[in-house]
Amino acid sequence: MRTVKPKALRRGDVIGICAPASPPSSEEKINKGVAYLERLGYRVELGRNLYRKRGYLAGSDAQRTEDLNELFTNKNVKAIFTVRGGYGSHRILNLLNYNLIKRNPKILVGYSDITALQLALFRKTGLISFSGPMVAVEMASGFKGKAEEHFWRCLTSTKPLPPLKGKVNERLNGRKPESVTGQLLGGNFSLVVALLGTRYFPTINNLILLLEEIDERPYRIDRMFQQMKLADLFQRMSGIVLGKFKDCVPEKGKPSLSLQQVFKDAFHDFHGPILSNIQYGHINNSLTIPLGIRVLLSARACKLEFLEAGVL
Repeated sequence: MRTVKPKALRRGDVIGICAPASPPSSEEKINKGVAYLERLGYRVELGRNLYRKRGYLAGSDAQRTEDLNELFTNKNVKAIFTVRGGYGSHRILNLLNYNLIKRNPKILVGYSDITALQLALFRKTGLISFSGPMVAVEMASGFKGKAEEHFWRCLTSTKPLPPLKGKVNERLNGRKPESVTGQLLGGNFSLVVALLGTRYFPTINNLILLLEEIDERPYRIDRMFQQMKLADLFQRMSGIVLGKFKDCVPEKGKPSLSLQQVFKDAFHDFHGPILSNIQYGHINNSLTIPLGIRVLLSARACKLEFLEAGVL
């Protein structure tokens, strides 16, 4: 499908802040993240419902949808940053105004639960988005170093990012190293699987799937892979990129396959290259990744090469 790139961000631009999923544990975290952005020379526009709370949701579905639609409509806003993940993005997918969003493409940043929103926007509008830091999480707690530099380069430069290094474990699928090109999509594994079979999951055939996860037992990771297979997603994939699977360990005292055994079972008949252990996921210093752009996955060189920028 035809992709849509947002315009690059410049110092002095207005960044809209919204909460499509859960609220942060405190308003102070939002305030710290906003202060970080303002110190860098950006202006900030807060969604009118940003501080709402409804159980584990950041306000009602209508309120969260309203903020997102309004920020995309607002001509002054050049990028939209989310405050955190949690849960709730799925609930607003059928409420968003995708025609409006397609007419007003903008940078969108988030990860974790925001994966559902990013995949849906790509399916409905072709919008390139960014799986990266959130206002009340990384930006509120000392965002710095290589991860910070990489992030701002993603949003401000029209040149492709430097390659990401990883590892190739041929035992996962028994194939010789090779290279493939395709479009990189994915994010949090649970959210990817939760969209399978819906009208919000991308339908491209040259998919290079990016996955990461946190706090899931190996049997649940196994179940997600089996769902992918039963949905014939493997047949549309050219390659797989694995980030960190943080704290995805067996429960103590109960029999279990290891995570590596789950991977090996899932990939033993997959015909594409698999790159693992890239610096991405629910971890400190996770590297931001543009979703929807063309990439080269080189198993021989053990790297993911970006063939284009995510902004224009």
